Amino acid sequence: MLEAYERDHSKRLSDEEVISEIEEQSKKSIKRRQGGGIIVRGVHDVSVHFSKCCSPLPGDEIIGFVTRGRGISIHRTDCVNIISLTDDEKSRLIDAEWESVPGEESTEKYAAEINIYANNRNGLLVDITKVFTEANITILSCNTRTSKQGVATINIGFEIHNTNELKRMVEKLRGIQSVIDIERTSG
Repeated sequence: MLEAYERDHSKRLSDEEVISEIEEQSKKSIKRRQGGGIIVRGVHDVSVHFSKCCSPLPGDEIIGFVTRGRGISIHRTDCVNIISLTDDEKSRLIDAEWESVPGEESTEKYAAEINIYANNRNGLLVDITKVFTEANITILSCNTRTSKQGVATINIGFEIHNTNELKRMVEKLRGIQSVIDIERTSG
């Protein structure tokens, strides 16, 4: 009987109640979103993807490039492909920034890649992968080669949350014996 009564006598909401309900729902949806999203200025509901040439991470300065038929490609501002654009292509650049939700740390992971240069020795790769294991970071790819002069170049692709975590990783890797230099790949 209660269901029939509520159906016949629906509750009347005032304009203020409707507006406050909408505000509460929008706050809840913002809290559910993680801070790893991208905000493209002046554009809403467009396909956005990360370029593989420079692998941008939260904390990097980024810019969008309007592609033909694939939405907006997000690049780091120091990406070789962005720097070498022609004047006609530069007109297709659009401002973009990382979305940040105050007080929330992003749980989303992004692909990153670094090159490690070191004097080759037994156990070098073990020491490097141990740092990743201790930090609970998944390695996606690893390619090593050694020059005739005995300098090993190790290219490692992995998943990471942001540039701060990347900086901590690089500092730990620099502490490994025989590491000469570490650089992030830039396209």
